[in-house]
Amino acid sequence: MNTRCLSQANSPSLPFIACALLLTLSLPVRAHTGKGWQWYDDPTPTVTEPDTPKVNTVHTPIPQQSQPPSDEALSYSEQLKAWQAEFQEAKAAAVMAPSPEHLYRLQSLIEASWDKTHQLADAWQQTLLLHPELDYNATHPTGERAKRAFFEQKDQQVEATLAKLVREGAGLFLVFQSGDVYLHEFASQIRQFAEGEHLSLLGVSLDGSPLPELGEVKANQGKLHVAVTPAVILVNPHSHTQVAVSYGINSIDTIKRHIHFIENGYHDSP
Repeated sequence: MNTRCLSQANSPSLPFIACALLLTLSLPVRAHTGKGWQWYDDPTPTVTEPDTPKVNTVHTPIPQQSQPPSDEALSYSEQLKAWQAEFQEAKAAAVMAPSPEHLYRLQSLIEASWDKTHQLADAWQQTLLLHPELDYNATHPTGERAKRAFFEQKDQQVEATLAKLVREGAGLFLVFQSGDVYLHEFASQIRQFAEGEHLSLLGVSLDGSPLPELGEVKANQGKLHVAVTPAVILVNPHSHTQVAVSYGINSIDTIKRHIHFIENGYHDSP
């Protein structure tokens, strides 16, 4: 302690105050300043790191698509049946118990089926290039000009068939009853058709009624058994055949195509 200050402790107050001030200044500076004027300072804010909330992540396992048996174990038909059964089960599960797992399984099978569809379409295009005789559009074009040329060719074939029948002495029977709807209009069309193609025409009445639109009408007398009238019968004495080419009311073009179809052995239909 400063001896000078101690010696002046009993002196007047002013020297004592000066001595106390010197004692205060002579003390070592400490790290902690204590209270005093620090009461007027703004306190240093304490920064507290917020606790990071813990999020419990639930990882839903994605079901693996079931692996089908190997080709060596199942035939193609068995593989198809197994896939269909798996698809039906997946669809039922998705509808009856909707969940991410069930919907994922169903959509995976749908995507797999689309892949198979694309593979089938690609294989079909390749097949048509290797075997053009299987391409329907190659022989039955879809363009307007091509279709017109196609049907013109078919019409020529139909006319050739009718000309052949004329040379063989073929003709038509129109079998009718008096109560047939649109009978008179239909009879007029049949007569015009027969005259235009040079085919003989005979009316056959099941009930003995007349038909003025036809030049000649005879009663059936049980010789023809026709369930639906009016009916057009193609009669060919050359081949000794009688075959119906129309029942009810049909257009003349339809009747002509039916004749061509029948005369070509029921194939090559226009």
